[in-house]
Amino acid sequence: MSKRILWKDAWQAITRSFGRFVAIFLLMAVSALALIGLKITGPDMRQSATSFFAQHQLADTTITSNYGLDKQDQKIIRQQNGVKKVDFGYLQDSTIKQTNQTLRIFSKTNGISSWQLVGGHLPRHDNEITISYLLKGKYHRGQWITLKQSGSLSHRRFKIVGFVRSSEYLDRSDIGQTTVGTGQLSGVALVKKTAFKSSSTYAIARIVYTRAARLNPYSTRYRNFVETKQNQLKKLLDQSGQTKYQALQNQLSMAEQRLQAAKNQLVVAQQMGMTTDANPSLQLEQQTAALAQKRSQLKQLGHPSYIINDRTSNPGYAIFQSNAERVDILANVFPVLLFAIAALVSLTTMTRFVEEERIKIGTLKALGYSNLDTAKKFTLFSLLSSSLGVIVGAAGGFFVLPKVIFQAYAANSTLSSFYEQFSWPLLLTTWLIAILCTTGAALWALHRDLKARPAALLLPKPPKGGSRILLEHWHWLWSQLSFNYKVTMRNLFRYKSRALMTIFGVAGCTGLLVMGFGIRDSLSGISNIEYSRIIKYDLVAVQNNAAAAQSKQRLQTVLNDKNVKGHTGVYYQQLTKKAGEDHAVQQISMIVPQNKKSFSRYFAIKNRQTQKSLPLNDHGVVISEKLARLLNAKVGSTIRLKDDAGNWHSMKVSGIMEMYIGHYIVMSPQAYQHIFSQKYQVNAQLITLKKASRLQSLSRQLMQTGGVLEINQNVNNQRTIDNIMGSLNRVMIILIGLAALLALVVIYNLSNINIEERMRELSTIKVLGFYDQEVTLYIYRETIILSVIGILLGYLVGIGLHRFIILSLPPANAMFDPTMTLINFIVSALIPAVITAGVAMAMHHKIRSVDMLDALSSVD
Repeated sequence: MSKRILWKDAWQAITRSFGRFVAIFLLMAVSALALIGLKITGPDMRQSATSFFAQHQLADTTITSNYGLDKQDQKIIRQQNGVKKVDFGYLQDSTIKQTNQTLRIFSKTNGISSWQLVGGHLPRHDNEITISYLLKGKYHRGQWITLKQSGSLSHRRFKIVGFVRSSEYLDRSDIGQTTVGTGQLSGVALVKKTAFKSSSTYAIARIVYTRAARLNPYSTRYRNFVETKQNQLKKLLDQSGQTKYQALQNQLSMAEQRLQAAKNQLVVAQQMGMTTDANPSLQLEQQTAALAQKRSQLKQLGHPSYIINDRTSNPGYAIFQSNAERVDILANVFPVLLFAIAALVSLTTMTRFVEEERIKIGTLKALGYSNLDTAKKFTLFSLLSSSLGVIVGAAGGFFVLPKVIFQAYAANSTLSSFYEQFSWPLLLTTWLIAILCTTGAALWALHRDLKARPAALLLPKPPKGGSRILLEHWHWLWSQLSFNYKVTMRNLFRYKSRALMTIFGVAGCTGLLVMGFGIRDSLSGISNIEYSRIIKYDLVAVQNNAAAAQSKQRLQTVLNDKNVKGHTGVYYQQLTKKAGEDHAVQQISMIVPQNKKSFSRYFAIKNRQTQKSLPLNDHGVVISEKLARLLNAKVGSTIRLKDDAGNWHSMKVSGIMEMYIGHYIVMSPQAYQHIFSQKYQVNAQLITLKKASRLQSLSRQLMQTGGVLEINQNVNNQRTIDNIMGSLNRVMIILIGLAALLALVVIYNLSNINIEERMRELSTIKVLGFYDQEVTLYIYRETIILSVIGILLGYLVGIGLHRFIILSLPPANAMFDPTMTLINFIVSALIPAVITAGVAMAMHHKIRSVDMLDALSSVD
């Protein structure tokens, strides 16, 4: 036999064992698809966002102030060390007449946070405007719109000349809140800077730092760098603001003193009869009124405050980053288990292949061929099948799966461009793993035969001998079994390695299915639970306690409207705390109800496991469950949180309540006064409507009273949650599909190996008079029993994976429902059961078509 014939035999082995070749190909393809696809999707998503941000020079920091940014503020910002570029601009929130649409209108920036043109052109004249492309279906180019509030704009009427995509607003559904219209923004728009009334005081500043451009915007180094710069800037601006406030106070005081002196002089002059003119008195009264108004405005504005935000404050930025991180978590779990199952099945497949070629191996060794020559066939077979599988899987992993997952998430984001990356290290790593699972398994199995003598290899491998099994000692049970079932039980213990492979293979696939369906269970209905069973109000209206009495009266009139089902007063404030693995700032909503009894109709404070109501005592606070996890807090623990003024407050945890989205703290008025050392005062209303359709009109009425600063509609929060959960749900459908495909390949491959390995045994019992159906059931009873055991074991694997995933997959401000429904376990069992039944039919056809006499005429 020449080397040419040796290679010919190696190639023919592929066609002779084509089913085995295809099985290994599919195993490696599915595994490579999952590993490469999930591993590269997170980086692809981040790179897509990074490229978009770099293209539009997204600001690293934005600054706003309740006093605006005057020349002194501008000087401080420009002179900060490391600033590459600064842009100062204007903005104005305004409602379009005869609609509920509220726009945040920005002045055109000078390169920083630029806008992407989607259609038309950018404004060329002061009365032209471009609006968000998300509103394209409601407005068209050439249409004129009239604004209700002009504010700092020079015009109220604008012509729409184009549609744009903002680099600062990435969320499709949650644009943000405003103080006009319904309190919710509908979109953003862009005008020329000259469309605003000329003023040296700007509304917003955007900063790009030189060093930040060289850092990965999703890295810890970038976050730390920007945070350091912001702290430095905040300190300088606060000092300037304090000086500014003091100067304004001094100016008012001096003006009041001069006015009082003028009044005194006028009184003296009148007493001495030196003047009878009424004009000076009238002028002094007007000046007094003007100064009183300025004093009131200064009191209402309070001290100058500067809000310095990084990119995470941009709507949708943090959510997109979180989505990419969620894929990273799945990539560390799902492909690992897939490859583990594939490795087990590949080991069984290649071991069986080597055993089938036992006599040929002995022949080659007897003819003087080296061990290397003998191994060529198995090396070629395994290398070719696994490499082709990796190539096909990698193609889908690099160019198909990431795009599908991105589109699932992009349904809620304004990001549209997707950058697909190729990674040689990832491809080579996947290929090496595949080679270890196949070629490594083949060489390991071959190693034992190569050490044997050729004479021993030329004889068929003796069948495994039967032995008494543990079940036989239970006579009361063993005696009840039929002959067929006794044979089945003995064979299960006779072929232990094959039985274990079947159990582990089915268990792994079932576990992945249980995990996938379980996560779908945990995602579905969260928003419904959150906003029907826990949060029962429709909106929060934050009051303006400094408003005039007339505005407060109008607010009370709206609260008593026939469309309002009920309302209750609370104290509402946002607290913050750095928590989580990335130490990100967590926003925590603090609610202090005025009336505990009526509050229960708007907000359920319950323990998730027991569903029992939690009391509000005079000293402790009740916190949401996810916040407790982030802070490692238990009942009795003490936590420290920071208010919007930068003051820290310690509070004792008296209860942990059920909550899935957002962080909440609830306490009694007595506890609030004890913790914050301030008198309790209602500053917000929780409002429930009779009809949800009245939400927008009532929100508009509330804002028009002048007694409301801000409105938070639950419908917007619910829409955001549904979008996030819907994206994750679509990703889980993809993973469930991969798990089902793997289950098909595994069950088919193991069943095929089982039948081919025992063909002489099946031929013997058929020759003895067994019918085709009985022959199939003879061997398939084992597969059914092993599959049932595998499914039950897979339940345990799936429950463990599900628990791990729901703890690590949700973003820092959310948690998933850990409950798993019964239908999950039923469907997870049905899929491998149906696959097993389908494979049984295929195997039955194969058994019927095999020539049994030919199978029995093998060499002895």
